[in-house]
Amino acid sequence: MTNPTKVLMSPRSIRRGRTAERLVTQLSRIVWPWRLGWLVPLVALLAALDLISTYLLLEHSGKTYVYESGPLAAWALTKGGYNSLYIANALGVGFLCAVAIGVSRLYARLGLEGFARAAYVLALVPYAIAAFVAVANNVVLTLL
Repeated sequence: MTNPTKVLMSPRSIRRGRTAERLVTQLSRIVWPWRLGWLVPLVALLAALDLISTYLLLEHSGKTYVYESGPLAAWALTKGGYNSLYIANALGVGFLCAVAIGVSRLYARLGLEGFARAAYVLALVPYAIAAFVAVANNVVLTLL
């Protein structure tokens, strides 16, 4: 049986990867300097806050001109209400976390810990930033 790590990367490409790994690790620490274990809970918290703030904005702000601007979220909300929005959001965040963990473990299995960290961080931090901006937007629009 063939070893999947040997099939994925040649020794030459692994050597090249190891030379760049230090820089990649430093860059990922600039983007996310805290413990990696905090990232998935942060993403989950921001996803929950996004759902709550969206609900409060759309249902309790009294503003008729606001709407869900995310295409998938708007579709889920139209088709099945907030329950569908919750399910779509949970599936999307779950898939994103699974991809981040899977790619990170693949790099770690290849012995490229710096790339493993960077893949994990670069898969989850952009979502966390976007979710934070969405929550801030919803809160500001609800309170104004």
